[in-house]
This record gives sequence, structure tokens and C-alpha cells, in this order.
Amino acid sequence: MHCMHPKKMNIMKIAVYLPDTTPYSMKHCAWNIMAILQEKYKIQFITFKTLSELPIVDADIYWDPRCGGGIAPALVFRKTRKPLVLTVHGMAMFTLPLDAFYFSWKQKIVGQIKRWKERLKWKLMQKHIAHVMTVSEYTKSELTSSVSFPKKKVTAVWNGIDHNKFKPSEKKQDTIPYFLTVISYQKKKNFERLLEAYQLLDEETRPKLIAIVKPYEPTAAIKKIKGLEIINYAISEERIIELYQQAMALVFVSLHEGFGLPIAEAMACGVPVVTSNSTSCKEIAGDAAFLVNPTSTEEIKNALSKIANDAMLRQQFSEKGIARAQQFNWEKTADGFYKIINSIINKY
Repeated sequence: MHCMHPKKMNIMKIAVYLPDTTPYSMKHCAWNIMAILQEKYKIQFITFKTLSELPIVDADIYWDPRCGGGIAPALVFRKTRKPLVLTVHGMAMFTLPLDAFYFSWKQKIVGQIKRWKERLKWKLMQKHIAHVMTVSEYTKSELTSSVSFPKKKVTAVWNGIDHNKFKPSEKKQDTIPYFLTVISYQKKKNFERLLEAYQLLDEETRPKLIAIVKPYEPTAAIKKIKGLEIINYAISEERIIELYQQAMALVFVSLHEGFGLPIAEAMACGVPVVTSNSTSCKEIAGDAAFLVNPTSTEEIKNALSKIANDAMLRQQFSEKGIARAQQFNWEKTADGFYKIINSIINKY
């Protein structure tokens, strides 16, 4: 009888860095992966909130699931002498111009210094990082090109969505037609340009625009835009799903996304999507959405007009979107992550 490899006999322990400041979308991604792998492979996840706890945790692997925007992992991870795995959600800091984030020249100088610091941290951490999971092929290309991270240590694994929740409505309610946008407010989300495009449509005939956008304080001029409804306060996931399901279209014209979860969520709900023809938006949408140049107000306006006036086009994008959304599920994401950690644990 052959002896089993000792690593195979032990329960794998993964220490997960999840401070309270972690954005909800990143926590959500980590929680889904953890729940599936605990159930499927009995992996033990030990979450910790502060880096002071890091060196003493008894773990086989360390996982930092919250590297977003280009931020490198903390240098203190080098103390562990254990493999470190990252989830990288985007590298916007390095791939967007400074004026996509900052308004004044003083802010831009601070932003440039931040870039230099983070690039140095990526360099210092490179040999300590066992592997990186990026949420899209686009983010993988950003990581390898912007900080010269080795391709062989990066695997792209798409995020998932919960198809028990995000699905077409049993029946369309008799509501006033509306476009929907769902964003966390940042300059790169391109909300101002969307509002400009919306205002180019005929005020008397255009559908409403419901904007779930927070944190955001509209100016007096924006409050006066006819047909615009801003939701800048917390609402339940059930309500967001209802708003997806009954929308005429989701409009998501971000200048940069690492993944773009609302695209997949809306498609799963059977809603036509208008999105950017760049960064990961194009990758996630495939041929199942109306793609526009996000820097062109005219293109955004034309797309809104076509979608609003062509029921057959909406039906086509709805059907294509439902089919496309099947490619995004948490089981696949968790399996992709498991392959990464399993190959690492067998090397160490």
C-alpha cells in the first residue's frame, strides 16, 4: 500500500487578509470562493483583519484577495516564509492617465509619487508572490505590462454571479421605461459623460434614467435634469435585482474596469446592455452587448436612442446576454482558484 503525500492528508489552511476597509465587491468575491472550497474540499480559511496578526497565523498559504486599482500587497507578507497568492481586480493606477483620477496639478503630483511607490513595491514583492489570480484577461495584460510581472505567475479567472438571484423576471411589470446605471462614484466611471449623452436625447420622449451611484452628491443643475432619478443611498440587493429586471437597458460606460460585475448581472437578468468597447467591459460583454466608445458622448447618445426605439434589437441583446451570462458562475471561479492553490501547495 502506497503512503499518501503528507500534504494530501492534512487539511489545507489558507490565511485570508480581509480588513474591514475591503470594498464590498472584493469581500463578496472572496466569500463566495471560500464557501465553495470549504464545502467541496474541506479547506480551512482563517481570516485576519490586521497585518500585525500576519506572522503568527498557522497557515499553508496566505491569500490577499483585495489588490485593486494597482495597489501592491503589503511588504510585511515577506515575513511569513509561506507562499502568497493574490487576487488582482485591476491596475487602473498605471493604465489610466492621471487626470482620470485627479483634478488639480497638486493632486496629480501626489498621484505620480503614489505610482512610483506602488511600482517599487510590486518589484520588491515579485519573488515573494507565488501566483496571482486576475479577474479578467484584460487585468492580466495590465499587470504583466505595467509592472513587468511574469506571465507564468498569473492566471485569469472570471468572477461569478449567483444565478439563483440574478435571473430574468417572471413577468415585466407595467413601469415607465427607464435606463439603469449601477456604479460606485469615481471619475473613471464616466458618469458625467453619460449624463451629457442622456441630455442630448429628446427631453419629451426619452426614457427615465435611474442611476444607482454612491457616494454622490448631485449639483443643483444635475437635480434639474428631467427624467433623472439618483439613488445615492443604500438599497437592498433584492431591490437592485428588481431594477435590473425591469430596466429597458443597463448603461455602463466606464473608462476602466477590471471586470465590470453589473454587465454580467444585467445580462443574467435578461436586460440589454450598453457598455464600453474597451478594457474588460468588451471582454465580459463579448458580442452580447451594444459596445460604444466611452469617450464619445455622441456614440453613447446614439446607442441609447437605438436601444430605446428598437424593440427587436432589445430582444436580441436580451437573448444573447442570458446565454453569455451562463459563463460567469462562482463554481467555475472557485475551481480556477483551487487549481492555483493546489499547484502551489504541491511545489512547497
